Amino acid sequence: MLRRSLTLAIVGCFAPLSVWAQSGQPGGPPAGPPPAAPGGPPPGYYTEPGPGPGQPPPQGPPPGAYEPPPPGYYGPGPVWEPPPPPKPKHRAPKTAFWGGVRAGYFVPFGNLWQRYTPQGYEAVRWSDYASSGPMYELDIGARFSRNYNVFFTYERAKLGTGQEAPDANGGQKSGSTSYYGIGVRFSSDADRVGFLTEIDLGWRSFRAEWEDGTTLEMSEAPLEFRIGLGADIRITTFFSLSPMVSLGAGSFGKAEWTSASGAKSDAYQTGDEGAGHGWLTFQLGGHFDVPPGGD
Repeated sequence: MLRRSLTLAIVGCFAPLSVWAQSGQPGGPPAGPPPAAPGGPPPGYYTEPGPGPGQPPPQGPPPGAYEPPPPGYYGPGPVWEPPPPPKPKHRAPKTAFWGGVRAGYFVPFGNLWQRYTPQGYEAVRWSDYASSGPMYELDIGARFSRNYNVFFTYERAKLGTGQEAPDANGGQKSGSTSYYGIGVRFSSDADRVGFLTEIDLGWRSFRAEWEDGTTLEMSEAPLEFRIGLGADIRITTFFSLSPMVSLGAGSFGKAEWTSASGAKSDAYQTGDEGAGHGWLTFQLGGHFDVPPGGD
């Protein structure tokens, strides 16, 4: 009995010390966190103090917000938008009457027709009756969508003498060729400097003359094709320059001799056939727009 009483007394003395060691404070178990206020943040979070009684709510953005406030947060007011970008200025007109002239150098090549011989066909070359020479061209049409032109064109080239019997019939005097066509052209930048492309389709004729009045005329070439590549250089609002290289091809369907006495005869003999010819030009053009650009 005595032994049991001593054990109970010793346990009763050390029990308070064990509770104090666990809580860090003498006298009982550790205290929990204070309760959170109704509607407030969780315990341990810092918040800005709110307005006092009778004070209006703050008008600035909510603290700690990184997104734009919703519409109407700052009250009714005008909505400011950035101004529209300035309207671009163009030197070339969008639509206009268009026309001008070109000057350059004409180089003929290819064949006029194929002459039949017992040994086979023999080419009658264009260089047999003509050589290179100066040329000029007249253009008239319209500009639309600023970068496009449609136009009618007339080209005339004054050619030199050919290599085939240059002293026959008193000597060859000259050669010439004319071209009538309709074309379309496109400029990649009509306001400053642009790449220029041109495509034409037309009709060509050729004429060679001798001192005694003999002539050779080539005609019936209604599908002569020409393509040109160059540059479109805008000088002013109403004038531009266009250096260009053009290449064309076609075929004559008729060849006719006219003698010094005026008698006409077909240059094609039995078995002769048509052939293809071509030409190359180097030219510089100047064209006007009416009314001028600047819009």
